Amino acid sequence: MGVIISREFHRSLDVDGSLKAKAWDFVTKLTKDADLTGLDLKIPKGPADRRVRTARVDLNHRAVIFAVSDDPEPMWLLAAIHPHDQAYLEAETLVLEVNPVNGAMEVYTPSSVTEMVIDFRHRPAKADAPQILPFAVDELTDLGIEAQVAGEAVRVTDEDSLLELAGGLPDWQQKALLDLATGSSLDDVRATYGGDGAAGDDPVDAVKRPASRMQFVYLETDDELRRMLEGDFAAWRTYLHPTQRDIAYRTTYNGPFRLAGGAGTGKTVVALHRAAHLARTPGAEVLLCTFTRNLAASLQTDIRSLVTADEAARVTVNGIDQVVRRIVGSVDGQPGQPLGGRERDAVWEESVHAAGVPSDLAAQLTPSFLTHEYRSVVMALPSHTRDAYLKAKRVGRGVRLNRVQRAAVWRVVEAFESSVVAMGRTTYDMLSCRAARIVHDPAHAAAIPRYAHVVVDEGQDLHAGHWRVLRGLVERGPNDLFICEDGHQRIYGERIVLGHFGIETRGRSRRLTLNYRTTRQNLTLAMGVIDDEAVDLDGDAETVAGYRSAFGGPVPVLRAFSSTAEECNGIAETVRGWLAAGDPAESVAILARRSHELEQVKEALREAGVPVEFLPKESPGNDGVVKVASMHRAKGTEFRNVVVAAVHDGVIRLDYVFADRPESEHPAIRARERSLLYVACSRARNQLVITWTGTASPFLPAGVSG
Repeated sequence: MGVIISREFHRSLDVDGSLKAKAWDFVTKLTKDADLTGLDLKIPKGPADRRVRTARVDLNHRAVIFAVSDDPEPMWLLAAIHPHDQAYLEAETLVLEVNPVNGAMEVYTPSSVTEMVIDFRHRPAKADAPQILPFAVDELTDLGIEAQVAGEAVRVTDEDSLLELAGGLPDWQQKALLDLATGSSLDDVRATYGGDGAAGDDPVDAVKRPASRMQFVYLETDDELRRMLEGDFAAWRTYLHPTQRDIAYRTTYNGPFRLAGGAGTGKTVVALHRAAHLARTPGAEVLLCTFTRNLAASLQTDIRSLVTADEAARVTVNGIDQVVRRIVGSVDGQPGQPLGGRERDAVWEESVHAAGVPSDLAAQLTPSFLTHEYRSVVMALPSHTRDAYLKAKRVGRGVRLNRVQRAAVWRVVEAFESSVVAMGRTTYDMLSCRAARIVHDPAHAAAIPRYAHVVVDEGQDLHAGHWRVLRGLVERGPNDLFICEDGHQRIYGERIVLGHFGIETRGRSRRLTLNYRTTRQNLTLAMGVIDDEAVDLDGDAETVAGYRSAFGGPVPVLRAFSSTAEECNGIAETVRGWLAAGDPAESVAILARRSHELEQVKEALREAGVPVEFLPKESPGNDGVVKVASMHRAKGTEFRNVVVAAVHDGVIRLDYVFADRPESEHPAIRARERSLLYVACSRARNQLVITWTGTASPFLPAGVSG
């Protein structure tokens, strides 16, 4: 016999881990013992729903449950776990319904909804403020929106008020109203959340509806139940938004597919589910890759919770440079150690002299210019030859080069590569070039791995050579490449267009716009950091239209200090306050642009008695310890409370990254610096604090500096 578990019940176990073993014992008795021995099953006094019960979990906690079916045997919906008195109060007011329009299962408190509606009816209307829902009441109720709320929702003039009004509704109704308020049409909302009028009373049928699966999961076996109650079923892998589920589990995409979306919209979750879905086909080898090794390590951990052992054996999870290195090693043997940045720059300078470049051109060929010329143009060449370079389009490079100058640059490239090889070393870019040649060479076909499907996360950070490699690892056809990206988070990669590498996603792309990580307040500030210069992997302007969060929280705190010492002490005081309020230490992070500031903050926290550590490269670190990390390392992470430190002019943006770079490249550099601050500000789930000394970064939204 199966049971239905709500997200609220699941959340209680995540908040209090000590309840997990007790919850398993409770549910075992509930589903196995006909007489419910020891559960003290009770109907509360005067319940709003006669099917509700409370039952003992331990001496201090009771579960709120619903008897949803008696035929052919009892079936239970586990709604919540609360302390004793709270459980009884909730059980008296909670109801279970199947929405008559879309068939979604709903558990909520109608009396709370009514109280909120009455409160709104007595609020004075805002003069001359336009309504944010340009719909009639019956249009909302035809979608399945609760009638009382629909009547007030059409009068609301701002998003915060709408979400306050809808706060007591089932989750799907809140999301539907938010979608409508941010530009979705009635037809779009109906398609997303259902609304075919085919609602029935079967609880198993209701819980399988797309809107229901945002809040409920039906578990049929003891193994599924145990894994859920012991915590193996993380919320991200269990309760998907209908849009996420539709994208991840679509049977066929007739070619490469691109999924865009801002930070916190669940792109990585979709990528994981897509990889797991594709791996369920016997014999289908799947490559799941991303830019950095620490993000790949997280993907490796998470994918295991979605697949069986047999399916896991069909999924290879790697950082893209690991993929490249393995390909080169399979043909050429183990490659040399990649040069560091300073070593690479020195070789470029030597190569300019060795190639006999005219002095007027040599002045322009700085190590920075040559590194990006190699990455943006040379790595994208269909063949690694002088002729190919002379014919290449150098879109966006800024500095014009005639044919004679290009020939000189190619001599520098050849001198650079020869010098690196002579040293017994390599560079990551050279490895990518070599790997791309290998995967497209039929002579090496037997030596390298091939995949039925490739799933890419953080695609905006991959370079041209990476895309040439990935294109060569999977045959063109249905479901070949599934790519997740956010142009506003491009902190490593260059602007490229996938179509130049035989990866055409136009007409096969979607965009996620609902943020699940951070509050509306934090999201508003983070979006104020970015500008209109970002482009997506199709070469089009990246948009934030419709991007929104479904929950609110504290207003971000912005603090200016007169000295670094004062700033560090202020950060330590803030962190101690969070810990004293009960926030776990591991849920707190301090992020900064440079290691210098991170060391200073770390020392201040230690002196204040706060346990602190640098966030490890490939793990979430230790429990009970505050994390300190660079903004780059913070990519792919999230924390309850975040301090973004040293956000002052000269550091954000970082002045020296502009050195020796032509003016034409400065916009792209500024865009990456903005993206880095955007990434940092979007890591906080709850409280965001931004600090600086002197003059604030010009990238902070207008009105917050000083």
